Amino acid sequence: MAQKETSAHIPIIADIRRKAFKPVYLLMGEEPYYIDLITEEIIRHALKDEDRDFNQTIVYGADTDMPTILTASRRYPMMSERQLVVVKEMQMMRSIDDLLLYLQNPQPTTVLVLNYKNGTLKNKKIIAEINRQGVVFESKRTYESQLPAFVNSYVHDKNLGIDDRASSMLCEAIGTNLSRLAGEIDKLCVLLSLSGEKRITADTVELHVGISKEFNNTELVKAISQRDLLKANRIIKYYGQNTKSEQPFIAFSSLFTFFANLLLLHYSSCPKNNNGIVSELGVNWYAADDYVRGLQLYKAGKCVEIISEIRRYDAHSKGVECAPDTSIADLLKELVFKIMH
Repeated sequence: MAQKETSAHIPIIADIRRKAFKPVYLLMGEEPYYIDLITEEIIRHALKDEDRDFNQTIVYGADTDMPTILTASRRYPMMSERQLVVVKEMQMMRSIDDLLLYLQNPQPTTVLVLNYKNGTLKNKKIIAEINRQGVVFESKRTYESQLPAFVNSYVHDKNLGIDDRASSMLCEAIGTNLSRLAGEIDKLCVLLSLSGEKRITADTVELHVGISKEFNNTELVKAISQRDLLKANRIIKYYGQNTKSEQPFIAFSSLFTFFANLLLLHYSSCPKNNNGIVSELGVNWYAADDYVRGLQLYKAGKCVEIISEIRRYDAHSKGVECAPDTSIADLLKELVFKIMH
């Protein structure tokens, strides 16, 4: 049963929770979050706590070899319905060719979990054999456009809600590190449960995550989409005064994403309203407002010029053709002025 889309983790986890286990799982790909998530679900549900000491084996690729793994996998469980063998960081192993023979006749009372991170297994014979009777899950890299849907789904699974502005703040500040993003949401959910509240707001994020609801890249993009130079400069001034903030360093990426998407929308046949933009880009309603305004103020040709300027100033921020005493805030101020004029 091959699974390639990240949403495929949902039925896999559903089967695990009802204890419908497969004899082998190959969890691979560039996004570690879903690999770890499925692995932890298997560890949590495969065995009772009292059965773990004798029936659970967890090894790491750099510290083991295939004969050791196969010996463990062929054992019978001790006073338990099944045993669990988990191989983490399988990509660190020197050779896995001997695995094929085991896969042709796996031990039915063993659940073998193979984690292969930062890429995909290239051995087609092994993949085909696992596909025949187990689960092959490819965890693809998560893109920024997928983050709002991830946040909304994650919060919804906690039986809570989240405002679009709060979602944008989290996505902008944390980016595509799903493990960290989920961790911050978990922290907020615990705090909400203690207070009896049911919704994550911008105020919640500002208070407990340490992201200013007024001075962040989401608000910088909004100011630029409105050609509000005063507001943009206030945000940049705040960045200059708060040198420990990560926001200035990811501002160039945020601006690039906005204008690249704006250029895409200019040539897209989608309706140029909130509904059309949400559908086309996968952003939330709060962010879609920025694109509706931006389409009116920045024509396609101007977007091309701006994208070129963003790349140039991003290079400056990394020290390319830039005076050593020039701050990120100074570069952002120059860039924003050129964008709006």
